[in-house]
Amino acid sequence: MVASLSANAATHIVNAAPGDVAAQFTSVVTAAGGSVAPIVLGTADDGVTSRVVAYTDGNGNPATVTIQRLNGGALYNGTYPSVTGSVFSINPNQDAGDTIPGERSGLRFIFSSPVNAFGMDIGDWATCCTTVTRDPTVVSTYGVAAEGSGLWIRFGGGAATLPANALTAADNPGYAANNEFVNFIGAIDDSGTFTTVDFWGDGWGEVLVAGGTLRVGVVPRGGIGPVGVPALGEFGLLGVVSLVGAAGALAVRRRRVSRKN
Repeated sequence: MVASLSANAATHIVNAAPGDVAAQFTSVVTAAGGSVAPIVLGTADDGVTSRVVAYTDGNGNPATVTIQRLNGGALYNGTYPSVTGSVFSINPNQDAGDTIPGERSGLRFIFSSPVNAFGMDIGDWATCCTTVTRDPTVVSTYGVAAEGSGLWIRFGGGAATLPANALTAADNPGYAANNEFVNFIGAIDDSGTFTTVDFWGDGWGEVLVAGGTLRVGVVPRGGIGPVGVPALGEFGLLGVVSLVGAAGALAVRRRRVSRKN
């Protein structure tokens, strides 16, 4: 896995306590000469199959992000305790069209202004379902653990990565730090820029919500550099800077997303 990284690829993992990860994500991007644009998702009607959100990119230009489900289905929009901005429920499940189990139950973010740094808030991850067994082909192809509740990210339709995998609730940094099930997950791929970012989970039975405040940006090609290489096979990363952290305050129990009336 490590040997297959390109010359410009960077691998860097952060699993931070609450309040740390957003600053670390931003500092990595800015240190590489980029900037981060926050996008707070407002509430919207349930049941639409596509949602367009306007924002200002890191260069001060108007831009949009279009959010869709990878299976083309309806978006279920609501709120989650301690998350700023609305979230979309994912409810990971297997679909006959999946290339990786859980994929089509996830979300696609389509950017009018290409990005290579992307992060967002996650709720309800690792509240259960951490003993799911993965297909052996997925394990061997992506170098990931044989079981767990994972969070996957893919830039531009390229190689999928697993920046977070939970075998117990304590693997969610929000739970480990504050007995909460809210975390921030993000990735930076400095091999180019991309107009799409896909996200999904493979913990069958979890509610799993995603969104809140998106953080997007662009770093120069090869701008991250070899920040630190994880142990062989750790999280199954392939040329991507991945960051996982925590935010918010929740009681220690599984909570379903609150739908907007």
